[in-house]
Amino acid sequence: MPLHTKKHIKNGIVALWHITETKEQLQAMLPQAWLDKLDLSKVSTHNLAARVLAHYVSPDFAPLEKDAYGKPYFDSEDHKISITHAGEYAAFIQTEKRECGIDMEEITERVRRIQSKFVREDEEPFLADDLKGLFAVWCAKETMYKYYGLKALDFKNNMKLDYQKLAKKGTLTGHIFKDDYKVSLELDYEFFDNYLILHTV
Repeated sequence: MPLHTKKHIKNGIVALWHITETKEQLQAMLPQAWLDKLDLSKVSTHNLAARVLAHYVSPDFAPLEKDAYGKPYFDSEDHKISITHAGEYAAFIQTEKRECGIDMEEITERVRRIQSKFVREDEEPFLADDLKGLFAVWCAKETMYKYYGLKALDFKNNMKLDYQKLAKKGTLTGHIFKDDYKVSLELDYEFFDNYLILHTV
């Protein structure tokens, strides 16, 4: 049972799972009620691992559902959740009575192809850290996008990440602004191996 890390945040939990199981082994770790919600012929190993992690951290909750916008939630509990996966890992955040978001990425060159779609001019100082800086901006905006939960956010025109010199781990400040909706968020991040994990605080 490869739970990699688990930490407590304000009224919540963040957990990371190292995926070493086969799809069949992951299926065996989920209760039938959770499996009944899935099309097992289509669900990926990564998605199964994220659900195994959610069930492992919150075993008494009803099966994970998704709303009309694709945002995951527990139907039976007043808790907010977010899930992500990349490479060999899946991650999960759960908070009580407040929205949350989490993203994790494997650091590769692929992000350069879409750089112009998400990096604002006032975020270009992050580029001094090359790929780590690019992924800090990308992960932060993916996390904010999940926090917002209603889709239809432009990654340049509706979100902004304040520049701060990056370390191995730390906290950044992000902003979402669309029409009358405005919010500023603290975002914890950590680089490990060749990955970056980032989540709301």
